[in-house]
Amino acid sequence: MIYTALLAPHESPNSSLEIKRALLTYEKVIIIDPNDRDLIPANSLVSVLMGMPIIGMSMGAVRPMGKSQNYDERFERVIEGASEAVTQGLIEIRSTYQPHKAGVTIGGVPLGGYPIDPSSVFWIYRAMASDQGFLASAVQDRAGVQDLLLHSADFTLPGSGDRGINEEPELPVFEQHKESTILARSRLAAFIKYAGYCEAKEIVPVFDSNVYGGIASQLLGNATSTLRVADEDGELIRAGRVLELCHNEFIDDSALQNLSIKEIIKLRTSAWGRQAKSREALFSSIFELANETSRNSDFEKTARDLISNYKKDSEDLSLERRNLKFQIKCDLGKTALGLFGTEGIISQLESPFVSAYGTLLAGGYLALDKAKEYAPLIRQLKQQEARMKRGAAFGMHNFYTNPRIKSITK
Repeated sequence: MIYTALLAPHESPNSSLEIKRALLTYEKVIIIDPNDRDLIPANSLVSVLMGMPIIGMSMGAVRPMGKSQNYDERFERVIEGASEAVTQGLIEIRSTYQPHKAGVTIGGVPLGGYPIDPSSVFWIYRAMASDQGFLASAVQDRAGVQDLLLHSADFTLPGSGDRGINEEPELPVFEQHKESTILARSRLAAFIKYAGYCEAKEIVPVFDSNVYGGIASQLLGNATSTLRVADEDGELIRAGRVLELCHNEFIDDSALQNLSIKEIIKLRTSAWGRQAKSREALFSSIFELANETSRNSDFEKTARDLISNYKKDSEDLSLERRNLKFQIKCDLGKTALGLFGTEGIISQLESPFVSAYGTLLAGGYLALDKAKEYAPLIRQLKQQEARMKRGAAFGMHNFYTNPRIKSITK
């Protein structure tokens, strides 16, 4: 069972509302240290490019994430407001790597505890940041993007990973809106990095849908399309049936905003614990069912029975949180991809691949390399995943939404 979540950082500090939502959903919440701002450790890039261990060399920041004005000061104020949860160990401030300290090595390069293969992260980033569709998906909220660009100079940061490399050209600008090119690249880099980090650590990534929803939508769509191209007899598609499960939880944001962190902690009752375990068991069961059941009717009947039992297990929690207008919607064949960008939306979206790496590889790397014969690789990946237990997978996206948009999901 996975009960720890990471709030993926973005240009502004995670808000108190984001933190409260996460505390109502997960056992523990990880918030990223403000100094953790690069795609991969700078001292690993030379090794990635040369294909051999080269220790101690740095080409500068690879692809740093820009931050809005007074980020660090606002971050400290948010954490101070959540200090009681920090003191109780319910919130942890963490860096994905400590670039100046000794730690594990990958290929002989000391990365200070960074758990992901930098080469995979880097080349997936290069592929996605070279695609105009992915660049557009990262900056869909044009009004919000324009506001960020006007109020900070931090979104013109150069990145050594964006330059021309050997025969590879420099990464292209975003043709529709050149001014937001660096911002789009930074968001793509952050999405890849934190999804991979969470898989490596077996924790759940929680992405703000207003920032990362477009990227998630495109990546999942690409991964599914890639799977269909590689599938010859329908076997792989059957193994990816979990994509048909859509899970939403709703809460009244205004009511939540008025609660203190101390009051939020009191809402973490035994009923909450039972519902969380039941939810995780549902996701795990649906995945196993998708891999074991070939007949469509068998899959749907059994899956709907599992969902019905889960909803019954959630009744006590719904009663406890009635003042927050808490609701759960869970069904098959309902997609929330089109809802990204709506303020506060949170949905459980399942990738057709078990791992974040599989999703990023199929949806972000292979999907963009039309010249490569990738079907054997995809089949091999799915065969390997069939032997894996369900991990953090692709992730969850902001677990609550404003009640006024309930009708969209009916």
